[in-house]
Amino acid sequence: MKNILVVLLSLSVGLLIAQPTPKKQILRLYNGQIKEGEKLTYEYPIMQPAFFNLDGKHFEAEGVAFFRNNHGFFANLSEFYGERAERYAMRIKNTGRIQLFEEIDITAYGGLDLNTSNPRRLASGEVWQFYAKDEGILKKGNYKNLKIDLQDNPNCQTYLKSYRRLSGLQIGLAAIGAGVIAHQFYINSESGNYNKPFIGLGLVMAGSSLLFEGAKTDALWLAVDNYK
Repeated sequence: MKNILVVLLSLSVGLLIAQPTPKKQILRLYNGQIKEGEKLTYEYPIMQPAFFNLDGKHFEAEGVAFFRNNHGFFANLSEFYGERAERYAMRIKNTGRIQLFEEIDITAYGGLDLNTSNPRRLASGEVWQFYAKDEGILKKGNYKNLKIDLQDNPNCQTYLKSYRRLSGLQIGLAAIGAGVIAHQFYINSESGNYNKPFIGLGLVMAGSSLLFEGAKTDALWLAVDNYK
């Protein structure tokens, strides 16, 4: 009987140790201060400024740069869209050096429970528009910013060069297609006898330039994914 009690006690202790410790809910303010608590919600009362409620204490939303609640880690996009725009992005990937953020609907993630009534409100995890380097300031995920922030990694620069090359081809193809169409309208504006095959060719060339978008997106993904 004693041995059974010892085994049961050991199992109980093991289960308690195995249970993950709940993460603290945090607010990182634009002034650098970090606030921690047990319960964090985003509140947006009618005709009043939105705010965060951290264990009963109110913090104006426009003063919060980042926050972590039950559902993940999020960034305020007011720097890009203006104060009180109430637009936020969720961190969907962390390589250790680069953190990727996808814009989301804050009303789906701001409560204690995840609002799944409209799946389109939720992050897909497949696209990203913003990033931070080493948990620093948030930036737009474009070639101009990444070229500077990833310059110490030659492998990443290879992918960024591929992005730039694809962009050049895309712009060139679109410009040629538009030029072919414009030329046909110019030389035949008086007669009205347009060369339809040439116009069709121009439309195909201009439209096919959109096919580069997927490859460009992949190049940026690979660039940030390889930055360790």
